[in-house]
Amino acid sequence: MPKLFLVPAISVFDVHDAAVRDWLNNLDDTAIFLHLDYPFKLPRYFPENARRAILCADDIHMEVLSLLDIIGPQAVFLDISTDMFELENKYNKRLISPHDFWARYYETASEDMDEPAKTLYRIYINEIVDKNTRLIESKDRLPLSVVFYGLDKKSHEDFFAAYEDIFEKDGEFLLQAAKAINELMNLREKPKHLWYSPLKARQMAISYEETEKFYNELINRLGRLLKFKVRDYIVKSLSLEARAFISSYEKFLDYKIKVDEIKISNIIEGLNVLTAQSDYPAIAVLCEPVHYFALLDALRKDRSLNQKGITIEEHDIASLMDKIKPFIQKNRIMQSNYEMALNILGMEKAKEYDTPNAILVPKSYDLSKSPI
Repeated sequence: MPKLFLVPAISVFDVHDAAVRDWLNNLDDTAIFLHLDYPFKLPRYFPENARRAILCADDIHMEVLSLLDIIGPQAVFLDISTDMFELENKYNKRLISPHDFWARYYETASEDMDEPAKTLYRIYINEIVDKNTRLIESKDRLPLSVVFYGLDKKSHEDFFAAYEDIFEKDGEFLLQAAKAINELMNLREKPKHLWYSPLKARQMAISYEETEKFYNELINRLGRLLKFKVRDYIVKSLSLEARAFISSYEKFLDYKIKVDEIKISNIIEGLNVLTAQSDYPAIAVLCEPVHYFALLDALRKDRSLNQKGITIEEHDIASLMDKIKPFIQKNRIMQSNYEMALNILGMEKAKEYDTPNAILVPKSYDLSKSPI
C-alpha cells in the first residue's frame, strides 16, 4: 500500500537562478566578460538580501533532503510545468542523468538571455546543479521516477500576474498603515532584508523578507488602534487602500482556488499512472508552501486514493517550516492584512474565502503573535 507524503519546499535552484538573473540584469557585456574567469565566486557580488536568501534556501534544501532520506520515496512529484513533458519522459526512461535533468530544465530558462550573460549564467547554474542533484535521487544515489504536476506556462504566468497585483496593493496598504500609525506613535522596529524577484525575470517569482518583528509590531498596534477612539481616524486614513487590496486579494484567491484544483487533478492523474505501473511503497509530492494546506486538505478528502490503498502520511515539518518562514513572510503579511482590511471596512469574510484552499499560510505554522 503506497504511502503519500506532502513536503513544502523552496527550490534551491530557483533562488540561485533568480539571484544570478537579477545581478546579470545590472551588468553590461564588458563587466560580464570580466567575471567569466571566476564564475563560481559570483555570490559575493550579489546584493546582501539575495546572498541571505541563497543561504536560507541552501538550509531549506538540506532539510528537505533529510526528510526525503527518512521517507525514502520511489517516486517524486515536482511542481514543474506539464508543458515540459519531454524532459519528464527522458528522465523516466533513463535517457538523461539527474544532473542533465536539472541542467536542461534551466537551459530552457536561459533562452531569453543574450550572450555573454547566457554563457555566465549557464556556467554558474551548472555548478549549483552539480552540487544539488540529490532532489530526485535516493540517498543511495539511485534515480527516482518523477512526475510533473505544475501549471502550463500560460496559466502560470496568469497566476503570478494576479499575485504581483496583490503584492503591489499590499505594499501600498502597508505603507499607508505605517504612516497612519507613525502619526500617533513611533514604530520601534524597522523593516530589513527584503528581496523580490518578479516572475518576468524567470519562471518563478521569489520573495524573501526578514520583516517579522517589524510587521508584528505594526499589525499589533494597528489592531489596538482600531479598538479605541482613534478607529475613525484609522478607517479614514486606510479605507481606500483597504478596499483596493481586498478586491485584488479576492481576485487572487479565486485564481488560487482554480490553480489548486488543477494541481490536485494532475497529482491524482499522476498517482493513477504510477500505481498502475508498479508498486511504490512511498511517494513524495514537493510543493510550494502557498499550496501546501490546500493540497493536503484535498488529498486527505479524496476517496479515490483510499480505494487504491494510498494513505496520506505526515512527518513533523515544524523545523522545515521555520526555515521557510522568510520566503513565506510576504504571504503571511498579505493574509493578515486581508483580515485587517476587512476589519477596517467593517466587512465579513465571504464563505468561499473561509476554506482551506483560500489559506496562504496555515495558522498552525504561523508563529507570529498577531491577534488575527
